[in-house]
Amino acid sequence: APEIAAVIAYTGYVVDPPPPAPPANNQVLLSAGGGAVAERLIDAALAARPLCALANIPWRILTGANMAPARLAAYRRTAPKTVIFEPGRDDFRALLAAARLSISQAGYNTVMEILTARTPALCVPFAETGENEQTLRCRLLARRGWLHMIEQSDATPRAFAAAIDRA
Repeated sequence: APEIAAVIAYTGYVVDPPPPAPPANNQVLLSAGGGAVAERLIDAALAARPLCALANIPWRILTGANMAPARLAAYRRTAPKTVIFEPGRDDFRALLAAARLSISQAGYNTVMEILTARTPALCVPFAETGENEQTLRCRLLARRGWLHMIEQSDATPRAFAAAIDRA
Protein backbone atom coordinates (compact mmCIF):
# COMPACT_ATOMS: atom_id res chain seq x y z
CA ALA A 1 0.00 0.00 0.00
CA PRO A 2 2.71 2.58 0.76
CA GLU A 3 4.13 2.10 -2.73
CA ILE A 4 0.82 3.01 -4.39
CA ALA A 5 -0.48 5.49 -1.81
CA ALA A 6 -0.95 8.19 -4.45
CA VAL A 7 -3.65 6.15 -6.21
CA ILE A 8 -5.44 4.71 -3.18
CA ALA A 9 -8.62 6.31 -1.86
CA TYR A 10 -10.45 5.05 1.20
CA THR A 11 -14.10 4.50 0.31
CA GLY A 12 -15.44 2.83 3.44
CA TYR A 13 -17.42 -0.38 3.19
CA VAL A 14 -18.09 -1.72 -0.28
CA VAL A 15 -21.35 -3.44 -1.24
CA ASP A 16 -23.61 -3.70 -4.25
CA PRO A 17 -26.71 -1.50 -4.21
CA PRO A 18 -29.80 -3.19 -2.77
CA PRO A 19 -32.13 -5.08 -5.08
CA PRO A 20 -35.59 -3.63 -5.70
CA ALA A 21 -37.64 -3.99 -2.53
CA PRO A 22 -39.74 -7.15 -2.72
CA PRO A 23 -42.90 -7.52 -0.67
CA ALA A 24 -42.30 -8.66 2.90
CA ASN A 25 -42.50 -12.43 3.17
CA ASN A 26 -42.79 -12.78 6.95
CA GLN A 27 -40.00 -15.28 7.44
CA VAL A 28 -36.82 -15.51 9.45
CA LEU A 29 -33.78 -15.89 7.21
CA LEU A 30 -30.80 -17.61 8.80
CA SER A 31 -27.69 -17.55 6.63
CA ALA A 32 -24.53 -19.43 7.45
CA GLY A 33 -22.05 -18.18 4.87
CA GLY A 34 -20.20 -21.03 3.21
CA GLY A 35 -21.45 -23.44 5.84
CA ALA A 36 -18.15 -24.93 6.96
CA VAL A 37 -18.68 -23.68 10.54
CA ALA A 38 -22.45 -23.29 10.44
CA GLU A 39 -23.63 -26.11 12.68
CA ARG A 40 -23.11 -24.30 15.97
CA LEU A 41 -25.15 -21.29 14.77
CA ILE A 42 -27.91 -23.45 13.29
CA ASP A 43 -28.15 -25.68 16.36
CA ALA A 44 -28.33 -22.67 18.69
CA ALA A 45 -30.99 -20.99 16.56
CA LEU A 46 -33.10 -24.14 16.33
CA ALA A 47 -32.92 -24.59 20.11
CA ALA A 48 -34.02 -20.96 20.61
CA ARG A 49 -36.79 -21.03 18.00
CA PRO A 50 -39.57 -22.57 20.15
CA LEU A 51 -38.82 -20.03 22.91
CA CYS A 52 -39.03 -16.85 20.82
CA ALA A 53 -41.87 -14.70 19.50
CA LEU A 54 -41.11 -15.71 15.88
CA ALA A 55 -41.53 -19.46 16.48
CA ASN A 56 -44.75 -19.66 14.48
CA ILE A 57 -43.58 -18.10 11.24
CA PRO A 58 -41.51 -19.88 8.57
CA TRP A 59 -37.75 -20.00 8.96
CA ARG A 60 -35.49 -20.40 5.92
CA ILE A 61 -31.99 -21.62 6.75
CA LEU A 62 -29.32 -21.23 4.09
CA THR A 63 -26.62 -23.66 5.11
CA GLY A 64 -23.95 -22.75 2.56
CA ALA A 65 -22.28 -24.89 -0.08
CA ASN A 66 -19.69 -26.37 2.29
CA MET A 67 -22.05 -28.14 4.68
CA ALA A 68 -21.69 -31.91 4.55
CA PRO A 69 -24.58 -33.40 2.54
CA ALA A 70 -25.29 -35.94 5.30
CA ARG A 71 -25.63 -33.13 7.87
CA LEU A 72 -27.95 -31.14 5.59
CA ALA A 73 -30.07 -34.28 5.08
CA ALA A 74 -30.24 -34.82 8.85
CA TYR A 75 -31.40 -31.23 9.42
CA ARG A 76 -34.09 -31.63 6.76
CA ARG A 77 -35.25 -34.92 8.27
CA THR A 78 -35.63 -33.60 11.81
CA ALA A 79 -36.76 -29.99 11.28
CA PRO A 80 -40.33 -28.84 11.78
CA LYS A 81 -42.28 -28.40 8.52
CA THR A 82 -42.05 -24.62 8.77
CA VAL A 83 -38.23 -24.70 8.74
CA ILE A 84 -36.77 -24.89 5.24
CA PHE A 85 -33.13 -25.90 4.71
CA GLU A 86 -31.34 -24.96 1.51
CA PRO A 87 -27.63 -24.95 0.65
CA GLY A 88 -27.75 -21.41 -0.78
CA ARG A 89 -29.75 -19.14 -3.06
CA ASP A 90 -28.78 -16.87 -5.92
CA ASP A 91 -31.49 -14.46 -4.76
CA PHE A 92 -30.08 -14.14 -1.23
CA ARG A 93 -30.10 -10.34 -1.28
CA ALA A 94 -33.78 -10.25 -2.30
CA LEU A 95 -34.67 -12.81 0.40
CA LEU A 96 -32.75 -10.73 2.91
CA ALA A 97 -34.52 -7.52 1.91
CA ALA A 98 -37.92 -9.19 2.35
CA ALA A 99 -37.17 -11.04 5.61
CA ARG A 100 -38.75 -10.14 8.92
CA LEU A 101 -35.44 -10.93 10.64
CA SER A 102 -31.97 -11.97 9.53
CA ILE A 103 -29.89 -14.24 11.75
CA SER A 104 -26.30 -14.78 10.69
CA GLN A 105 -22.70 -14.82 11.65
CA ALA A 106 -21.06 -11.53 10.90
CA GLY A 107 -19.07 -12.02 7.74
CA TYR A 108 -18.19 -8.83 5.91
CA ASN A 109 -20.43 -9.39 2.88
CA THR A 110 -23.46 -10.51 4.86
CA VAL A 111 -23.26 -7.59 7.28
CA MET A 112 -22.90 -5.07 4.45
CA GLU A 113 -25.90 -6.64 2.69
CA ILE A 114 -27.92 -6.51 5.94
CA LEU A 115 -27.14 -2.82 6.37
CA THR A 116 -27.99 -2.06 2.75
CA ALA A 117 -31.29 -3.99 2.95
CA ARG A 118 -32.12 -2.38 6.32
CA THR A 119 -33.43 -5.71 7.54
CA PRO A 120 -33.66 -6.18 11.31
CA ALA A 121 -30.73 -8.43 12.16
CA LEU A 122 -29.24 -10.54 14.89
CA CYS A 123 -25.61 -11.48 14.39
CA VAL A 124 -23.73 -14.21 16.23
CA PRO A 125 -20.13 -13.53 15.28
CA PHE A 126 -17.83 -16.46 14.64
CA ALA A 127 -15.29 -16.28 17.45
CA GLU A 128 -13.41 -19.55 17.57
CA THR A 129 -9.67 -20.17 17.28
CA GLY A 130 -8.77 -16.59 18.16
CA GLU A 131 -11.00 -15.00 15.50
CA ASN A 132 -12.15 -11.51 16.48
CA GLU A 133 -12.87 -9.69 13.20
CA GLN A 134 -16.60 -10.49 13.21
CA THR A 135 -16.97 -9.68 16.89
CA LEU A 136 -15.30 -6.29 16.48
CA ARG A 137 -17.50 -5.43 13.48
CA CYS A 138 -20.67 -6.51 15.33
CA ARG A 139 -19.87 -4.61 18.49
CA LEU A 140 -19.23 -1.41 16.55
CA LEU A 141 -22.45 -1.69 14.55
CA ALA A 142 -24.55 -2.83 17.54
CA ARG A 143 -23.38 0.22 19.52
CA ARG A 144 -24.80 2.37 16.74
CA GLY A 145 -28.09 0.48 16.79
CA TRP A 146 -27.68 -0.87 13.24
CA LEU A 147 -27.96 -4.53 14.25
CA HIS A 148 -28.26 -6.69 17.34
CA MET A 149 -25.70 -9.23 18.44
CA ILE A 150 -25.20 -12.06 20.85
CA GLU A 151 -21.80 -13.53 21.58
CA GLN A 152 -21.37 -17.14 20.48
CA SER A 153 -20.45 -18.09 24.05
CA ASP A 154 -23.68 -16.51 25.40
CA ALA A 155 -26.06 -18.16 22.92
CA THR A 156 -27.97 -20.44 25.29
CA PRO A 157 -31.49 -21.22 24.02
CA ARG A 158 -33.18 -18.70 26.35
CA ALA A 159 -30.60 -15.95 25.78
CA PHE A 160 -30.70 -16.52 22.02
CA ALA A 161 -34.54 -16.40 22.02
CA ALA A 162 -34.47 -13.15 24.01
CA ALA A 163 -31.98 -11.68 21.51
CA ILE A 164 -34.27 -12.71 18.63
CA ASP A 165 -37.19 -10.99 20.35
CA ARG A 166 -35.15 -7.79 20.89
CA ALA A 167 -34.00 -7.75 17.28
